[in-house]
Amino acid sequence: LVEDIITGLSRVNSFFVIARNSSFTYKGRAVDLRQVGRELGVRYVLEGSIRRAGSRVRISGQLVDAISGHHVWTNRFEGDVSDIFDLQDKVTESVVGAVEPSIRLQEIKQARMKPTEYISAYDLYLRALPRFYSMTREGFADVRRLTNEALSIDPGFTLAKALGAYIRSLSVSQCWHQPDDIRVAARMAREVLAEARDDPTSLRFAAQVIAYSAKDYEMALRTIERSLLLNPNSAQGHTGSGWVNAHSSRPLVAIEHFHRAMRLSPVDPEKGIALSGIGMSYLMLERYEEALAWGERALHEMPNYGSSHRVVIMALVKLNRLDEAQTAARRLMEAFPTYTLTLQRQINPWLDEVFAERYVEALGISGVPE
Repeated sequence: LVEDIITGLSRVNSFFVIARNSSFTYKGRAVDLRQVGRELGVRYVLEGSIRRAGSRVRISGQLVDAISGHHVWTNRFEGDVSDIFDLQDKVTESVVGAVEPSIRLQEIKQARMKPTEYISAYDLYLRALPRFYSMTREGFADVRRLTNEALSIDPGFTLAKALGAYIRSLSVSQCWHQPDDIRVAARMAREVLAEARDDPTSLRFAAQVIAYSAKDYEMALRTIERSLLLNPNSAQGHTGSGWVNAHSSRPLVAIEHFHRAMRLSPVDPEKGIALSGIGMSYLMLERYEEALAWGERALHEMPNYGSSHRVVIMALVKLNRLDEAQTAARRLMEAFPTYTLTLQRQINPWLDEVFAERYVEALGISGVPE
């Protein structure tokens, strides 16, 4: 089990993971985790225990900040000895899937506290992430500025370039874009593909841009598949895969990836994006009651995400609940006053042209202006 977890964590490019031979020297010993951190030269220590009572097994784990001693993440798993291998796979997936976003959020906090003179390109990238998660016009402007600053420090820092491409692409969907954003986003994403073949996070961002802005669905699918091959337990990678598959007219596959993302990281900052993707996928399947339910959940989780507003509107129109659809459309236009049907036709990210037409038609029926 420990070896599987070490292997899984080692697939995250931004992690420096101690080899099994070093970490196993602490097996069965009562140790001070701060001392372990100092001896191994690491910031975080993952420890756990396995207890057995009859045919039942209980596995517990905790991630500790080795400097402050604070718990970053804890969880417990239970199962039957007869299913030990299935339980082992479940624990590995859950631990690796949860530890990555937990450490990322902790590192974001650390980056915010650093004095300006000690800021690195990676620190600027970390500072940009919560501004992206804010899903606000001001936040997106900050992401542009911070990723540009990171690239001025390190022009070869592909994570910053990938996030910069993604934020430009998403800005179009949110109606916060600049005139050349679609073209620039596509160019930056293709540069990332050439420069970051082994960085799953960069590839995830690039894949979504290639699908949405460049509309090269085959390339986007190949790119997101490579991202998940490099890090199969990345919640945000599966969220990205969900959207790439949705844009590529594969809604059932998309739904599987969105659910996997939420299972790996139930309180992920991108959860609202995944929920919205499930709703959009059900629209494509013409399962409108389910689309509405998921769209409403997405709006509750992330109220400023434009896609979720549109999911709710189309579902209500298709369910012939026109008064509610018109109310939902007014909320959309209050949040995004420059959004129009013309813009939606221009940015149409869907491989399925029939769905794209139904989508625009439903928005028009609700009262979204031409």
